[in-house]
Amino acid sequence: MVQRSPAGKLEAIVARLLPRSVAHQIIRRGSNDCGFVPMGPFMAHFGVQNQAFLSEVELSFAESQHIELARNGNEAHGSRTDRAIQNDADFPDGGVNAWRTALGGFLAFIASIGFMSGGSVFQSYYITTALSSSSASDIAWIGSVQLWGCFFFGIWAGRLSDKYGPALPLGLGTVFMVFGIMMASISKKYYQFLLSQGFCVALGMGWIFTPALAVQSQWFLRRRGFVVGAVMSGQNVGGIIWPVLTNKLLIDNGMSLGWTLRIIGFIQLGLMTAATLLVKPRFPRTSNIDGFPIRQYFTHKRTIAFTIALVIMDLGIYIPWFYITPFTMTYGASASLAFYNAAILNGGAFVGCHALGIVADSGLGFFNCLTVTTFASAVVAFAWIGARNVGGIIVWTVAYGILSGALQAIFSPCLSLLAPTPEVTGSWNGIAITIGSFAVLGTGPIAGKLLGDEDGTGYVLMQLFTGICLALAGVFYLATRVLVSRDRWI
Repeated sequence: MVQRSPAGKLEAIVARLLPRSVAHQIIRRGSNDCGFVPMGPFMAHFGVQNQAFLSEVELSFAESQHIELARNGNEAHGSRTDRAIQNDADFPDGGVNAWRTALGGFLAFIASIGFMSGGSVFQSYYITTALSSSSASDIAWIGSVQLWGCFFFGIWAGRLSDKYGPALPLGLGTVFMVFGIMMASISKKYYQFLLSQGFCVALGMGWIFTPALAVQSQWFLRRRGFVVGAVMSGQNVGGIIWPVLTNKLLIDNGMSLGWTLRIIGFIQLGLMTAATLLVKPRFPRTSNIDGFPIRQYFTHKRTIAFTIALVIMDLGIYIPWFYITPFTMTYGASASLAFYNAAILNGGAFVGCHALGIVADSGLGFFNCLTVTTFASAVVAFAWIGARNVGGIIVWTVAYGILSGALQAIFSPCLSLLAPTPEVTGSWNGIAITIGSFAVLGTGPIAGKLLGDEDGTGYVLMQLFTGICLALAGVFYLATRVLVSRDRWI
């Protein structure tokens, strides 16, 4: 077997990553237009003598030159900058294994994040019945801890998925989530609900969320927006199913809270078993992946700006999901209608997840769609202040559901495009999601503190906070979009 020199290896990498005409131009002649130099002088100048340095160059050089090509609008590489950011790997974009993985992710989101999306039902029930002696702010910690755990464990879950495949973290998540629900079914006091339905369920969801989402980007590129949106819409399907089921069992049929939670737990177990069997990684298991690439993650300004935007967005976007049920009841809606309004919110989000993914795939670009949708969500969030009757609240719920669902579906494809290789999309998503977890941890309690008296006017500060967070997030997403490329469609 012929051994290549370090220079020869880097030339082979460039030849593999770029179209033939562009690679030939870079390696043999250089390209003044793109700012390249021939490989031989490049390697000689830097004195590359070891494989460790070469590995670092492989990632940073290939990624930076892809982006430079996109900025200069090189015809040989195409105008789709989102493909330039991530290396042109041979994505299947279909096939049995790809679609079964998408179905598995969809089921996992129904069982886990979908349950959390319907959390306003339990928030309302605990405030009025089961934990009426506790404050709204205290009870909000249950949902906030769930949301925090879902995000916080992402970095470890994503790395575990990259190394050993998604089945292991999905299995661990199933055990913790179902166990937490079963323990909540026998809980009587606030701290017991916080430990079981809060921390234990949060740990389970944290092991499920990132692997079920990030693995989709290994299989799809052209259809990535549609597929990720479809998978994430599972949380909205769950957000419709769980409130309706809870309302039927708990309110209409008078079933105890304990048995209601046990039935939910058994359904989750069945869904997660199917999801774990269906989800399949594209790349073989390996233990050769290095440690967490946190330093590499923060190398580029665009990634930093994106992460700041994500954190600010997480501070505000979930507030209506926690409080839409009690807010609806404040203006005279029955408990049954208020419970169904949580399902309406998730129904709107289901539409948004699918619609924006299709629009982004059609050529408008993921970063364009993300930026515009964030600003539109901020406008709708400020309009929440004017929703003062049941009809107006329902109309607002549909609009916010569509936009917030779209935002939750589009951020992961954008983040995956910023990753240097498809193999580390799990880690890239995990790092960002873990950082965002510290924002979502305080979402419910902050909103609870901003919530004033019970005549409805007490919601104004909370509504303003939601709109301001989304508006600021839009500013940083816009900055990210400019830092990635100044091309029109990205």
